Amino acid sequence: MSDYREAVKVALDDLLLKIPNVVGGKAFGYPAYKVAGKMFAFVGGKGIAFKLPRSRVEALLAEHPILHPFEPTEGTVWKEWISLDLDDPADYADYLYLLEEAIAYVAG
Repeated sequence: MSDYREAVKVALDDLLLKIPNVVGGKAFGYPAYKVAGKMFAFVGGKGIAFKLPRSRVEALLAEHPILHPFEPTEGTVWKEWISLDLDDPADYADYLYLLEEAIAYVAG
């Protein structure tokens, strides 16, 4: 069974599934969110990961210490993905703008 917090999935469902063309599903056994058939975010571990252009990921990592490189396995970093782990699932709403950027990026 995949490791993720159900409360984070519920919070992301509430935020993302009301956005036009966003659908929920699974990727790698985790709850995932797609637009135009392409994954832009998923719930895993203690939080979420989402896809942005590499230059944006680098800028965000430099500006926001709460964000981390997405490392699915130790030593393997996905350079166009960033992770965010928040204690309170309701706080993901504060980062909706980044998820909207991810949607726009993936939808192209």
